[in-house]
Amino acid sequence: MDIRKIEAFSKVFEHCSFSKAGKALYLSQPTISAHVAALEQELEVQLFDRIGRTVVPTKAGEVLYQHAQKIFEASELAITELRKLQDRITGKLDLGGSTIPANYIMPEILAKFWQKYPEVVMDLRIGDSEDIVNQIRDNSLMLGVVGAVFEGQDLHFEPIVRDSLVLVMTPALYAKYRHLGVEKLLRSLPWVLREDGSGTRLAMASSLAKFGIDIHSLQAVIVVRNAGAMARCVSAGMGAAITSAITVNAELESGSLISVDLPELKMDRSFYVVFNRKRSLFPAAIKLIEFLKTNTQNFQVRSVS
Repeated sequence: MDIRKIEAFSKVFEHCSFSKAGKALYLSQPTISAHVAALEQELEVQLFDRIGRTVVPTKAGEVLYQHAQKIFEASELAITELRKLQDRITGKLDLGGSTIPANYIMPEILAKFWQKYPEVVMDLRIGDSEDIVNQIRDNSLMLGVVGAVFEGQDLHFEPIVRDSLVLVMTPALYAKYRHLGVEKLLRSLPWVLREDGSGTRLAMASSLAKFGIDIHSLQAVIVVRNAGAMARCVSAGMGAAITSAITVNAELESGSLISVDLPELKMDRSFYVVFNRKRSLFPAAIKLIEFLKTNTQNFQVRSVS
């Protein structure tokens, strides 16, 4: 099978469109269609059902796509291993980060990594911790940095940096509830919450459980899927939030938000680098894991005093 035909097929599978596949590969739609048609003729199977303008993969198409990904990975691994013999770290590296590490921790470290290994092309995908871990589990990503540990016997989690979670709200909101004791305060506040699957939400739920409080019993005003959006909602006075200190540093420094110190509520967690221990890691991935561990040793996420 011609690798160009496999690549064309894979792009059609991923985009569910011949025209979008052509744009992704900088080829004309007729060329993409010809590659797929030739592949179907060679294999003597139909790879897609054409329903109007919709392209739906057949069972044969799904099977071929799974094997195609292994072909591309093997090809990339061969190239990077050959480059390694030349003392070169190169290749494409698919990695993921949950919201906070991807936006506040990884960019600076990845910039330093790129300066040291400029032949590595990184593709950073952002999602909540559970989403990133699932993509590593199904081999869509090679490694990730997340804020929680999830079950999986083939998954390896290694802590790389500590994180401080803080309870934040506007001064006006705190003035309204400051007379309440800790437990009553937590039960009475309106809340801006992260979504299910977020490492921040899991850490918050664990802390609240020590008071016998179920996170689902809180008075949720809004659920957001981004730490930056959470900070803006809290600054707008929608409610209180428990979030990483690094995401609200600017607001704490300006005074638009305040951090409420509750000694009874210990809220520390770690960020972890995670990968599938059964997968053959590219040399670039091995180097990045080492780089993350080394460059986060002195990186501490702290609240503003």
